[in-house]
Amino acid sequence: MKPLALHVLPAPPNNAAAPLFALRCNYDYTAKHACHVRAVERAALSVLFFADRIVLLPRSRNGARIAEALAQRLDLAAESGALRLPLNPASPLPERLRTLLSLPGQFDADPRFGLYGFFCYELIHAKLGLDAGLLGVFHLPERLSVDGESVDYLLDPADAGGETWPLALGPMLESGDFAAGSGLPYGRMYDLALRRIADGELRSVNPSFAIQRPCARDGYRIHQDLLARNPAPYNLYFDGGDFQLAGSSPAMFLRLRGGRLSTSPICGTIARGCDAAADALQVATLLASDKDKFELEECVRADMLAKEASCEDIRVDAEREVERFANVFHTSASVSARLQPGKTLADAICDHLWPATVVGTPVDAAARLLAEHESRRWYAGAFGYLCADEAELGTVIRSALLADGMATTRVGSTLSAHSSPQLERGELEAKASLILGAL
Repeated sequence: MKPLALHVLPAPPNNAAAPLFALRCNYDYTAKHACHVRAVERAALSVLFFADRIVLLPRSRNGARIAEALAQRLDLAAESGALRLPLNPASPLPERLRTLLSLPGQFDADPRFGLYGFFCYELIHAKLGLDAGLLGVFHLPERLSVDGESVDYLLDPADAGGETWPLALGPMLESGDFAAGSGLPYGRMYDLALRRIADGELRSVNPSFAIQRPCARDGYRIHQDLLARNPAPYNLYFDGGDFQLAGSSPAMFLRLRGGRLSTSPICGTIARGCDAAADALQVATLLASDKDKFELEECVRADMLAKEASCEDIRVDAEREVERFANVFHTSASVSARLQPGKTLADAICDHLWPATVVGTPVDAAARLLAEHESRRWYAGAFGYLCADEAELGTVIRSALLADGMATTRVGSTLSAHSSPQLERGELEAKASLILGAL
C-alpha cells in the first residue's frame, strides 16, 4: 500500500507560544555531541504506547484527517475520542516496538517526520515480562521546527494554521503515581542493595528516590532557565497537557545516524569546585577514584554486551573522558557499532534497556530487584525523536515533572562494593542541586 502523501509546507516559526516538545543538544565539549535544536510547535496526533495497545489522540483538524486515513489502513478501533491499535502483550517487545516505529512510515513526508517524545522506564518491564502500564508518550508533528526552520505536515493544505485541541492524559496515567513513582526509603534500599552485592547476585545497582516541592513555575520557563544555567547534551521539554517535563540531562541513551549506532556510557560523579583551581583538584580526585573507575568500566562492559545481540563492528571510540557541567563533573566513554543485517532500531532499543548507569549490573538482575521496590515512570526513560533513518534519545535524568502545582524530581547513584554512605550522599546532593535550584 502506497504511503499517505503529506504536504510539507514552509511555516512561520511560533516564537510566542511554548512548544509541545523541545530538544536542544547544545553541548559540544566532546566530539560525540553536536549542537542542534528540534521543536514540535503543533501536534497532529499524540501517541500513547502501552504494553497492549497504541492510542492515537487527534490534536487538530489535520490530525483528525490523518487519524481517519490511518483507520482505513490499520486495525484501529474507536475509543473515547481516540483510536486504538491493539497489541499482543505476549509478543516480544521488539515486535510491538516495530509497530510503534512504523507509524511515521505510513506517510510520504520528509526524513524529519517522526515520533517526538519519550519512553517510560517501565519499557524494560515489558521486555522482562513484568507488569508494565504506559510505555511511552509521543507527538506526531503537524508543525516541526529544526534548527529554526519550521514546516507544516498537512494532509490537506487548507488546514494550515487551523484550530488545535488540548491534550488531557490524566485518566490514562494515574497522574499521582506517574508523577512521583514509588520506592523504599533510600536508606533501606541502600542496605538491601549492598546485601545483594555482597551475596554475589549483583555487581552494582542504582536505586533512586523522589523529591517533591510545591512549584507554581511554568515548565517551559524552567526549561529555558536550565538552558541558560547548564547547556547539556539533552536539554528537554515536553508538554503532556496534564503535566510538563523539563530537564537538562548529561546522558545519551542511543543515537542512530548514517547507519551507525552510538552510545555514551556515563558514570562517575564529583561536585564542581568553587573556582578553577578547586575544579582541577576535583577532576584529579574523580580520575583517581577506584569507585568511579569501576562504575564506568561496568557501564562500558554492559553496553558492549548489549550490542552483541543486534550489532557488528563494535568499537570503543573513547575509553574515558571528563565532561563538565554547571554543578558536577562526570566521566564517560563512547561506543559505536553498525546494526547487523536484518536488525532494526526496535531491536537495538530493546537490547540497550537500560544503561547500567541508571539500573546496575548485570542489568536484567538489577532491573528485577528495582522492579520489586520502585516504580519510576518518566524517570530514567529515554527522551528524543525517532525518524525513518535517524534517532536521537537521551536518558531522562536531572529532570522534573510538573503537575497540579507540584514538581517532582528523582535522583539516584550507583551502589557497588566500593560505595560508602558519605560518598553516595555527596553524589546525590550534587546531582539534585541543579534541578532544585531551577525550581
